[in-house]
Amino acid sequence: MEELTDLEHLRKRPAMYIGDTTVRGLHHLFNELLDNSIDQFLANQASTVNVSTTGSTLVFSDDGPGLPFDEPSQRSESLAHEYLTQIRRHLPTADGHTPHIHIGGWGCGLRVVTALTATCVVTSSRNGLVWRQAFSKGIECGPPQIVPTPVNRGTTFQLTIDRELFSVDWCQHRIDNRLKDAAYLFPGFRVETPTLQFIAPRGLADLATKIANESNANNAGRVWLFNGSTDEVHIHAAVAGTNSETDWRAFANGSASIENGTHLTAMKRVVAACKIKPAIALIHVIMRNPRFAGPTRTKLDVPEIISPIYQALKPSLKEFASTE
Repeated sequence: MEELTDLEHLRKRPAMYIGDTTVRGLHHLFNELLDNSIDQFLANQASTVNVSTTGSTLVFSDDGPGLPFDEPSQRSESLAHEYLTQIRRHLPTADGHTPHIHIGGWGCGLRVVTALTATCVVTSSRNGLVWRQAFSKGIECGPPQIVPTPVNRGTTFQLTIDRELFSVDWCQHRIDNRLKDAAYLFPGFRVETPTLQFIAPRGLADLATKIANESNANNAGRVWLFNGSTDEVHIHAAVAGTNSETDWRAFANGSASIENGTHLTAMKRVVAACKIKPAIALIHVIMRNPRFAGPTRTKLDVPEIISPIYQALKPSLKEFASTE
């Protein structure tokens, strides 16, 4: 029986790791980079991402702390080398960090990015030095080098599409929409492309107001916002406007909960208890325990968070309802 290396597994069966080889699968590589930057944003170590594409090439930059090319690893030449060349099998995250928002991943991390592109050039500034390393179809083109590039902070990935795997191009419109969604879900996170410069300082409150105005809801400018934490979960919620029917939307760890789940159950109970009928009600939760980052891609099924969310939201929403 043929025994394949990790790289051979990834390149022979990419759909097992990124879903498919359509534009959705190609953009999984972009989402992996974006999710890493959001993790850094949540750790107060990054504030902005900038993304551009020519169709076959994608350039993704953030202003984070840089990849740890200068830190040792027991499994590889450095921690950065480990992240870029090895599949993570046994831990939800490479370093156990929380919060962790990679809800759409298969546990491969940056290895899918280097393995499933024709070329991947990584340039990363860290501790006053700029490191660069290139990969071709997952194989290193040489060791990382310190280069005299005037980069003050952050990491840039320049990717070219592997035409052996993908026949589609990067879609700037799809990228812009994903970045704008991320800005609404993570208030203060700045996203930039050649066609977009956007930040939502109030996060879901800004989104709720937008949706309420677009639907011509009554009292569209009347908005409630909650942004706080319990021991297990960070909760970001908003309501806007009034209507006989509520448009309910739920998100978990940075992605839409298409089948909703226990966080929306808690939100509906709070709204009912406060006897209001908003036009739009939104809730986004970030699970602090990384074990919830993988199996909850379309539905959050964590019953134990219903009561903490309810208890966290009710006092604030009740006060909001009483001022009508």
